[in-house]
Amino acid sequence: MSATPRIGLLGGAFDPPHIGHLIPAREAAERLDLSKVLLVPAGGHPFKGGGGGMTPAAHRLAMTRLAAAGEPRLVVSELETAREGVTFTIDTVRTLARSEPELEIHLLLGSDLLGELHLWREWERLTDYAHVVVMGRPGYRALDPRLPVAELWCPLQVERVEALDRRRLGRFGVATLEVSALEVSSTEIRSRLRTGREIRWFTPEPVREYIRAHGLYRG
Repeated sequence: MSATPRIGLLGGAFDPPHIGHLIPAREAAERLDLSKVLLVPAGGHPFKGGGGGMTPAAHRLAMTRLAAAGEPRLVVSELETAREGVTFTIDTVRTLARSEPELEIHLLLGSDLLGELHLWREWERLTDYAHVVVMGRPGYRALDPRLPVAELWCPLQVERVEALDRRRLGRFGVATLEVSALEVSSTEIRSRLRTGREIRWFTPEPVREYIRAHGLYRG
């Protein structure tokens, strides 16, 4: 384990959480030698009507805790759900970095987000506070030079994720991490539940039981 505390941060709606969140987070923790990965359910989401289109935060937090149970390096955080109004990733990363300056933060992003990332508030400042780890499928060219973020991030890119070390680089960096290809999404799970289809293997059994017990995602 590195002497400098190294953590990951994976945000999202987690509406509901599923194996497409859990397995990449676990793989990132192993590859990057992270002491933990914070799973951060969104508060008010800037692209989901300020949160009005999401399941209440209490349910999403409870489901994410159930999903992460038994995974010692996956820790559910209320960094965003505890804040009122719309929450932004830059605020979360900045708050965490300032409250614990000894941390080396790794912001974990799915490669599917890169096309819209230039619309995020102060996305250019993310690498002031954290490494950015773009998680893509094996063989996927995650940081396409044609993307709007490429002009800033390509010069910060390192060849191997293991090279993300603020002290050695003298800065935060950007890297691509190949993770397992999983064809699962929260949107698909909600659709299947609304139409009475099975979601076995999409999300852990305790999450499925919670969804049934609370009547979530019904048509």
